[in-house]
Amino acid sequence: MIALTRKVLCLDWDKRSLRLVVARVGKGRMVLEDAHSHRVPHDVDTDDPAAMGDLVQQMMRRHNLRARQVVVDVPRERTVINRMTLPPTPADEVAAAVRFQAMRELPFSLDQAAVDYVITRTDEKGLTTEVLVAAVMNETLGKVRDTCAAAGLTPTRIGLRPYANLVSASRVQELEGRRVMFIDVGPGATEIDIFFGRSVAFARSANVNVPVPTRDRSATGEDSRIISLAEIATLDSAEADEAIDAAVDELMVEVTRTLQAYRATESDVTIEAVIVAGGTGIESHFADALYRRLGVPVELFDPTGPLGVDATEAGKLRSFSAALGLAWGLSREGLLALDFLNPKRPVSSKEVLKARVRNGAIAAGVLLGLAAGGLGAWYLRLAGERDALLKANSELASRLEERQRIQAFVDHAKDWQIDAVWPDELLEVARAAIGPGRQMLAQSMQMRVSSNEQKIKLRNVQVTDAQVQYDFVRALGRIDDVAEPRFRAMAGTWSGQPAGEFKGRLDVDVELLRVAERLKAKERRDAERRRLFVGR
Repeated sequence: MIALTRKVLCLDWDKRSLRLVVARVGKGRMVLEDAHSHRVPHDVDTDDPAAMGDLVQQMMRRHNLRARQVVVDVPRERTVINRMTLPPTPADEVAAAVRFQAMRELPFSLDQAAVDYVITRTDEKGLTTEVLVAAVMNETLGKVRDTCAAAGLTPTRIGLRPYANLVSASRVQELEGRRVMFIDVGPGATEIDIFFGRSVAFARSANVNVPVPTRDRSATGEDSRIISLAEIATLDSAEADEAIDAAVDELMVEVTRTLQAYRATESDVTIEAVIVAGGTGIESHFADALYRRLGVPVELFDPTGPLGVDATEAGKLRSFSAALGLAWGLSREGLLALDFLNPKRPVSSKEVLKARVRNGAIAAGVLLGLAAGGLGAWYLRLAGERDALLKANSELASRLEERQRIQAFVDHAKDWQIDAVWPDELLEVARAAIGPGRQMLAQSMQMRVSSNEQKIKLRNVQVTDAQVQYDFVRALGRIDDVAEPRFRAMAGTWSGQPAGEFKGRLDVDVELLRVAERLKAKERRDAERRRLFVGR
């Protein structure tokens, strides 16, 4: 039971800003005591735990915040999220089923990451049929822990930002039975989530640079308020307006891409409302553009009503959606569905066996005492029940073993199929084309996937000039540059053709680095399943 008097500190940060929330939580209630937002100085690398931890500590001292424990979150861009369909599974077996299937579907081994899940669908018998699985690399979690340690804090929970935003969204708008898009605009990355009821149906992160003015500020960082459009405009009106319009246009493109990607997994769905959060200063401008484009209700995130604070504070609190969601999530057990610090884990068969042996030993001691007291008949009856339970346990163990063997055969039969990534890879290669049909035209495309080769081969690519081929190769290399490169393109020998619009032709080979990594992961999973099968 959470006590109402418990005070909590929640932190949320990105590349350019840090948010701190202090609240009292318990019994389904959250009372906000303090909230501060600061821009991260340019000389502070948020990926450096020592530097970022020192900044957090400075801000806590500045605002006289005293805490030893903290709740933080991980952004969408640092997380792998996957929806998994399960056969109807009892609640006590879901963790084991998720772990077994994640071993086959995640692009890395389970010992390299923390994996947690939330149940998203059950059948009429209450058995789980679908889960949303989220995984964070141990390296990322290590940096979060080290950052907290450098600030003199110990993390008690590490949540997922989209789920923290879900908790906040549920406080400002009714979500039950509705699909609502939630957009958390950041200065360097924007998270776009789609909520369906009380679950995250879809989430992605888009790297869009939002203009932020450079102003004089003290060494302790930015003050706790959002940036206004007026402030941006004072820098250079024409240049600022152009930058804002460009950022809004790029955000609109990312919203369209998100809807297309979501509808590829859920056909015939309609977004019924949009909530825009963030503290960059362009949120109102962006919300107006969204309303004109989508034609659905669009509102700015305003937690002042649920918090019981003055409505004039809405602008300052607009960027606190994730941090407030963490605090609200602590008000009642189970609201923070994902916790990478304490992920749901299956109970091992050894632990179950130890518990049964321990209970059996205790029962045996009791029975001996009763027998010594002349209750032999009772002892014999209980001994018979014990034997029956042991027999039933043996039968269950045999059924579990057979189920795992069958699952291993099924996985082995299905693994001839590579994950259906071709549409995504082809789409990204097509998007990288420079002036398709006008400046660049590929006459044939060949796809090769084997253990030794994973390529898309573009043959007889006609281009208007040599610069087009260089731009195309560079565009492919920049895709997903926040992590490992997704493609590696190599252009062949240029062959000139003086006549016509196209002045030359060449071949381009595109290595599919993501597919290569998935093939390696598949081989590792095959090896793990073989060990499992042989071990039986």
